[in-house]
Amino acid sequence: MEFERKRAKTREERLRERRLSKLEKKEERLLEEKQPSFFSRKAAEMASPVIHKVKEKLPSKAEQTAQKSAELLQKAFEKSFDVVLEKGSSWIGKICGEEKKLRRYETFSQKPLSGWELSKLGCEVAARASANMVFSSVQGGMMGALGIGLPDVPIFLAAVFKTLFEISLSFGYPYDTKQEQTYQMLLICAAVGEEAERKQAAVDANIVAQQIRMGTGICSVSFEEAKQRASKALCSAALMGKMVQGAPIIGVYGGFRNGVLLKQIGTVAAVKYQQRMLRER
Repeated sequence: MEFERKRAKTREERLRERRLSKLEKKEERLLEEKQPSFFSRKAAEMASPVIHKVKEKLPSKAEQTAQKSAELLQKAFEKSFDVVLEKGSSWIGKICGEEKKLRRYETFSQKPLSGWELSKLGCEVAARASANMVFSSVQGGMMGALGIGLPDVPIFLAAVFKTLFEISLSFGYPYDTKQEQTYQMLLICAAVGEEAERKQAAVDANIVAQQIRMGTGICSVSFEEAKQRASKALCSAALMGKMVQGAPIIGVYGGFRNGVLLKQIGTVAAVKYQQRMLRER
């Protein structure tokens, strides 16, 4: 019996190492990825004449206008983070099916680690993330068709955190603590910032995950800092889309950009949460 237990443990360790190796390679590809997805690239090509016309209609001080737009959008994101996390997190958590997902993970955690169970869990996470991406794309496109830009930000962020909450719960982690939400905002930075910022955010997220596990109640990155970094990253990634989204009819392109960003965030979060679960199991 002792020999069988040791052999099973060794088998689990080998599986964990193989899966972590694959996840680390996938994370590396995601962090170094410079080109947008196929959908985003094709959408940009289709919308390029529209974007050019929008630029032509900007006043002579176009650079100042763009800077002002960036500042307004970043502030909109920062305020929306406060609204969504402070007032809407419990509501979003209920929509996510918190109890069901935690029970599902508890059942998973009590079984021996297997490639089949890991793949099954990963498929469930991917399916929910895809559903959220479709919702965000359609919702953003509809609001873009009506010329609604900045007011769309809280709805988009609610979809982002619904995705993050579902992923965290699927891997057995809470969603409603300041530390966990700091970790999630760093995952946003790792998904949509500039390459150097994405890599730094991924490192910071790993450190915060370790600090959460230690239970010290202290994070090397504060909640406010993570919020500012995530707002800046999202602003940089979404600025042109939101400018176009503010124009009726042609704003459909800008609205559909929501789905692209949500897909990037969900993909990175699924990788990081699975890594974290395997390292801590």
